[in-house]
Amino acid sequence: MRSGERINDRYRIEQQIGSGGMANVYRAHDEILNRTVAIKVLRSEFSHNEQFIRRFEREAHAATSLNHPNIVAIYDVGDERDIYYIVMEHVDGMTLKQYLQEEYISVDEALRIMGQICDAIDHAHANRIIHRDIKPQNMMIDQSGNVKVTDFGIAVAMSNATLTHTMSVLGSVHYFSPEQARGKFADEKSDIYSLGAVLYELVTGRVPFIGETPVAVALQHLQDDPIRPMDLNPNIPQALENCIMQALAKSPGARHTSVAAFKKDCMTALDPERANEPKRLSTEQDAFDQTLVMSPVVPDEPNVKETPEQPVAPSEPETANPKPKRKKKWWLWLLLLFLLIGGGIGAYVIADEMSRAVVPDVVGMTNDEATTELETAGFVVEATERASDNIAAGDVISQTPQAGRKPKRGTTVTIVVSAGKETVAMPDVEGLSQSAAERTLKDLDFADIEIQSEASETVDSGDVISQSIAPDNEVVPSEETVTLVVSTGSNKVELANLAGYTFEEATTYAEQNSLKIVKRDEYSTSVPANQIIRQLPTAGTAVDPGTELTVIVSQGVEPTDVSIEREVNVEIDPPAEGEEPVALEVVIRTVDARGEVEVLRDKITETTTYSYTLVIAPDEVGTATIEVDGEVVRTDTVTYAQAKDSQ
Repeated sequence: MRSGERINDRYRIEQQIGSGGMANVYRAHDEILNRTVAIKVLRSEFSHNEQFIRRFEREAHAATSLNHPNIVAIYDVGDERDIYYIVMEHVDGMTLKQYLQEEYISVDEALRIMGQICDAIDHAHANRIIHRDIKPQNMMIDQSGNVKVTDFGIAVAMSNATLTHTMSVLGSVHYFSPEQARGKFADEKSDIYSLGAVLYELVTGRVPFIGETPVAVALQHLQDDPIRPMDLNPNIPQALENCIMQALAKSPGARHTSVAAFKKDCMTALDPERANEPKRLSTEQDAFDQTLVMSPVVPDEPNVKETPEQPVAPSEPETANPKPKRKKKWWLWLLLLFLLIGGGIGAYVIADEMSRAVVPDVVGMTNDEATTELETAGFVVEATERASDNIAAGDVISQTPQAGRKPKRGTTVTIVVSAGKETVAMPDVEGLSQSAAERTLKDLDFADIEIQSEASETVDSGDVISQSIAPDNEVVPSEETVTLVVSTGSNKVELANLAGYTFEEATTYAEQNSLKIVKRDEYSTSVPANQIIRQLPTAGTAVDPGTELTVIVSQGVEPTDVSIEREVNVEIDPPAEGEEPVALEVVIRTVDARGEVEVLRDKITETTTYSYTLVIAPDEVGTATIEVDGEVVRTDTVTYAQAKDSQ
């Protein structure tokens, strides 16, 4: 569709923002509610394919039953002139896949994102809907960092579940479950497997299995274990690795019982009480590895209900001498009336039939041929244009009414004529980063993108210096190869990933690459002391010699204040024989993490034991002074280490 076109006299197309296997996605403006929306439009080649139309409509019906802040909202569903569309919430952001390619994601950030994804899928499961195509490309990150799951295009309501045909496995090969690869039922456990694959990529930066072909990847899902996440990222705690590996179990029965259970396992992985969790052993089920022979589904025979026999009423005894009946002629008048009415209706039907004509099939004809054919048959022709990758320019793509219908002569027949392959204005990608430029061109479906490297003193390393097709030229992307010249910069250093290095190792690296290293300390519950948590600039960034490289180094778990109970015995000499005891005033004051506090004031006439508490901050001391009648008789000082050791 072209910019400026309208759907349903309401939605004005602005530009294409995405493309999928069966639909294109456009940003549009809702002129009634004055808001920006996203419209998913079924590709023209599928608009006459009932199977794809049903699948497209299934997406809409599945998603409209879901109302959740982490699921893209559906506003409207319809069709117009063989254009089937879904109007949905427009998310101003990028896909999680794009976010992964541009941003360093810490373990904490990965769990924050995964928590929102789990909430969305758990809500879908609660509504008896299975996603079946969970992947980073189907998740949007908005400007506030919130996650929204989209594309329930192959979701199936469990109450209406049907068997997935063998060799028609849906979902993306890097994230789908072993049972989907086998062509078996996809259920909640299949979604949990895909969630595990997404979390694996979030924390390691790569998918669980990599192969040269989709079939090779699918076989790995069935047969191989992925590289353990901790081998790829040492910052991952054992508890989180256990969670991921359980979700990626080959057998559905060995996975978490629900998405909620998977989320709880993820979210508690960084808890201190799980810091020393051992490696979780696999509990795969042997039954899953057995070959499954599927029998064809045979529809049930319809139930044939026999008509019950009716009891036969006893006959009335015949009257021996029946009375003669008078003949009635009213039926003759009724018959005459029916004949008159029938004749009028017949005349109307004949006249109406003569005013109608069969619509000829003009799909595939040229515009002129179709117009002549339709006008000869007595119809008025209205032609509209639409771009098509498959139909030659000037040929008819579709017609309304369809061929074989018999409307009245003079009816308007609308034909959709191919405008040829859709052209776009060549975008200006000079000055963009290579990844951003490639993403822009891939979104437009260019046939091929070639990269050439060239040193530049003025263009930063990794940015595009020039492009082979000038900006704003009208091109058919699928027929064009674009060459981008990318700058290698000038003597720049591409930073390595220093996460997990010690500060001493990072210092050696900085010296070898002429970088200035800056250390910042930070407490961490997941990274051991003296190991690097993260770095700025991030790994992969190209920097000039002399650039400051800031490394955030773990100090281990943050220490807390320690309390210690102390006792003091205040001794009073007994009075001389015959004398009355004299009352003495005892005051105990403490100076510790709480400040200076008077904890006791008492009068005694005999030796008494008192207790008090000191609260000592890390690297500090706590002191108590005991006064008797204004005179300090004892000072009690305790260090943080002494208090810690006493526990």
